[in-house]
Amino acid sequence: MKDSSILNQFQGFLDTPDIFPKDHQGNFKSFNFPKIKITDDLIVDLQKLDHPRYSILGKRMEGFFEIAIRHSDRYEIIDSNIQIIENKQTLGELDFIIYDKENSKPIHVELVYKLYIYDPGFPPGIKRWIGPNRRDSFSAKLEKLENKQLPLLFSPKTTSYLSTLELTAGSMEQQLCFKAQLYTPIDEIVEHRSLINSDCLIGNWYNFDEFLQMNWEDHLFYSPKKKDWSFNPVNNTNWYSRKELLKNIEVLFEKKKAPLIWMKTKTGFYRFFIVWW
Repeated sequence: MKDSSILNQFQGFLDTPDIFPKDHQGNFKSFNFPKIKITDDLIVDLQKLDHPRYSILGKRMEGFFEIAIRHSDRYEIIDSNIQIIENKQTLGELDFIIYDKENSKPIHVELVYKLYIYDPGFPPGIKRWIGPNRRDSFSAKLEKLENKQLPLLFSPKTTSYLSTLELTAGSMEQQLCFKAQLYTPIDEIVEHRSLINSDCLIGNWYNFDEFLQMNWEDHLFYSPKKKDWSFNPVNNTNWYSRKELLKNIEVLFEKKKAPLIWMKTKTGFYRFFIVWW
């Protein structure tokens, strides 16, 4: 897949829902994402992301967010990726400071883009949503946001930085833009579904033996690179056989990486993870 697909990656980013339900009552206020019109100028800005710095999924999504804000009618970028440093030591980073023209106020926005699988082996609730390689989790990310990333706005060093923008932490609102794709075991009933936005549930996950038992020899497959994970498989043009897919899976399993798989059938397109553990 060539980087000419970056517009499809961007559109997939825009289409990815927020992980929290609309009626969410919690410690985080969700960012009201604006509607974005695709223009020639926006496409030119997207092409600038064709750089190794933006090959990492998180950085690519940050680039997409900034471009979306710059091309929105409601918001303006004040600053982004702000390193807060004290005595040559980085205390943390503020993702974005933007201005909401509709409500006439500055906002500190933290951006998160995650793919989680639902593991019923964990305690009930949000702790069951973990990374496909079991290295991160929804609950751990929320804890980090609540205890480290969002409080950073009120640190003395951040206060000093904000004064250069003629802003104060007290005059700002903090919001969270947490986009997510969620994958469940086949036929698994997700408990506490009120805690997450069901629109994020877009696929399943299998262990390797379960995948081998599926009668999918006649279907076509593709395993996208991480930077393409926001991409809608409907727009993919590069497909290969199940046999070829198995070779790719072996390589990734050796590195203890669970591949995201797109599958094309005669009736539609499907997304799922195959886990190595």
